[in-house]
Amino acid sequence: MRWLRRPSVGLLALIDQGVVSAGNFIAGVLMARAFGARDFGAFTLAWLIVEFMASLQFAAVIQPMQNIGAKEEETNRNRYYSAIAMQQVGIGAIASLLVWMTVNTIGDAFDAELGRLALPLCLATVSFQAYNFFRRYLFLRGKAVAALVNDVIRVGLQIGGLVVLPFAWSTTAESGIWLVAGACATAAVLGALSFGRFEWDWPTFCGLVVRHWTFSKWLLPSALMFWMTSQAFVLMSGVVLGPAATGSLKVAASITGLTNILLQALDNFAPMQASQALHAGGREALLRYLTRLAVFIGSLLAFFVVLVSSDADGVVRLIYGQGYPNLGHMVHWLCATAVLYGLSVLLSIWAAAIERTHLIFASYAAATVFTAIAAYPLTNMLGMQGVLLGALIVELIKVLALVIPLVRWVRPMRTGALPAG
Repeated sequence: MRWLRRPSVGLLALIDQGVVSAGNFIAGVLMARAFGARDFGAFTLAWLIVEFMASLQFAAVIQPMQNIGAKEEETNRNRYYSAIAMQQVGIGAIASLLVWMTVNTIGDAFDAELGRLALPLCLATVSFQAYNFFRRYLFLRGKAVAALVNDVIRVGLQIGGLVVLPFAWSTTAESGIWLVAGACATAAVLGALSFGRFEWDWPTFCGLVVRHWTFSKWLLPSALMFWMTSQAFVLMSGVVLGPAATGSLKVAASITGLTNILLQALDNFAPMQASQALHAGGREALLRYLTRLAVFIGSLLAFFVVLVSSDADGVVRLIYGQGYPNLGHMVHWLCATAVLYGLSVLLSIWAAAIERTHLIFASYAAATVFTAIAAYPLTNMLGMQGVLLGALIVELIKVLALVIPLVRWVRPMRTGALPAG
């Protein structure tokens, strides 16, 4: 596997994601300790809005950039990335405006406290998207060291701000959003300074919009459904069980969320290298790449799950103190969910590499149907146990929906026949 034979790319991607995920984890710990379960839960629920818009950005800009941009000829790359930067500017502006209008309108109609979050959430949306764009861009252009330095600065500002926050400002959801928005904005400016030469070309921009739409037309509704399936049970815990329950769920999820260090690191190089393997060596090369990647990722996930599950309550106490007791059973459930999520990530990399994004759409559609039907009844009848069970079933549905077409795709290769479709 190229990224193992040339460890500079894969190693820097893992280190970078380790910095980002560990930084987010530490920031979550500091927030949970300083804010308490209720305010930490309120921040978690508010931040879902930013994450929702970021999921649309990923589908419309980042994922096509990773799969299509990797195939661009060297002579056209500056024009391609300049065009996609302009696309990001437009999408980021629209997303932030929608957030401001929506939150402000809902706040005026129902909750003045929510309305006060309109401006910080608006700025957090545009700054988080800009930061995320430049982070992926730097990896794609081979500037992994610049991406790492940028992330170290963003994480350092966020953690440093949270250490000072209790002494300098109020520990509320609003102050937490302002702080994260400021750290992301600083990182976005630094990323823009590392962009390189900007080459505007109108035909390239028009061609990019058309091709990205062809690629993303299934991913955009998939992003909506991803947000719904991944966050609906979290949101339902707040609606049915209260913000304190959401805070406790977030604490347990942050433990198993350490697996995101590994899985999110894949986003920095795996989609690009999977596409390049298919382009250079065909289906057999792509299958070999994915098999080796699955073995490597699966081994690390198994090690983590065994390590954390051995004393889940002790791990929670060690990190968060005595304020969140009896969360060990939640960690066990979420470990199983994390393993299934890892499988769905690998399967989605395969589907995107062969540009059959409708398969990703189908997997999320199936999971969304279940979520729409079961989220409220499971939470209402079983409480937190229903939230955990529902999240597990969602990931299982996504895996099954992608495994079946993968088996069909592989079978003709084994028999020597041409694949269907």
